[in-house]
Amino acid sequence: MLSIVISSYQQNYYEQLVKNISGTIGEGFQYEIIQIWNPNMMSITKAYNLGAEKAQFENLLFLHEDLVFHTKDWGAKLIKHFSIPNVGILGLAGSDYVPAAPCSWTVTEKYNFINILQGSKDNQEVVLLNRTQANINPVFAVDGVFLAIRKEVYNLFRFDERITGFHGYDLDFSLRVSKKRQNFIIDDILVEHFSKGNPDKKWFDTNILIKQKLGADFQKQKDRDTEKKIFLAFLQAYFKYYPVTLKNIRFTLQFFPMKSFIFKDYFSIAKKYVSYIKYSSQINKKYKGA
Repeated sequence: MLSIVISSYQQNYYEQLVKNISGTIGEGFQYEIIQIWNPNMMSITKAYNLGAEKAQFENLLFLHEDLVFHTKDWGAKLIKHFSIPNVGILGLAGSDYVPAAPCSWTVTEKYNFINILQGSKDNQEVVLLNRTQANINPVFAVDGVFLAIRKEVYNLFRFDERITGFHGYDLDFSLRVSKKRQNFIIDDILVEHFSKGNPDKKWFDTNILIKQKLGADFQKQKDRDTEKKIFLAFLQAYFKYYPVTLKNIRFTLQFFPMKSFIFKDYFSIAKKYVSYIKYSSQINKKYKGA
């Protein structure tokens, strides 16, 4: 009933997860685990597509290997959610707002839905992150730690192998699915995840590419405060990785949420650009040749 696809590069985590799944998914529940060994051999999009092609069951679960399940009989719980009409992706973390500026699924706490025990690789701290309003919570973006989808729906979208590396695949996949189907965050399956991610320059650049590809035409109502917060955060990150030049300023303006703002917002953001220009010589010292 369920094919679990794992892009794997840490054998100890994988073996721990296989044992954990066996003891928690439910007695008699039919499943298979497809390990795609992938220590930087291919992108995660390619690994997941390869795994899906090998899957024999009608339901797919793309899963990180650095986690364990705490919920018993979670297999039946997951399959039950697939009966929701027009269901797209089922996940454990995501958001129901897509801003104009590039960002990950973690837009703001106001719009985020999550039900995960967040741990660390040294197992020193475990925190329950629970921000759900119902058993099933409609969202646009879904985090890649847990992506469940019916195979017939996956076949309509697949992972975009033009997205290389290990970042952004989940944002791109879930937003594309959300244009035709309804994604949900569910709160009756709990996992403990041992990694907090690595938001580096590659992650940032991939978010930009996804935004250029998919735009921000998702929800009907725009949130002015959220749009402003995300755009300013985007500017800060952009000029962390790129020098302040007229070319780069023009590039950032393509993501300016013009229709969401009132006059005082234009004014405050203009002041921010003036500040970047004023201190550009200092900011640009870290770039070679600047």
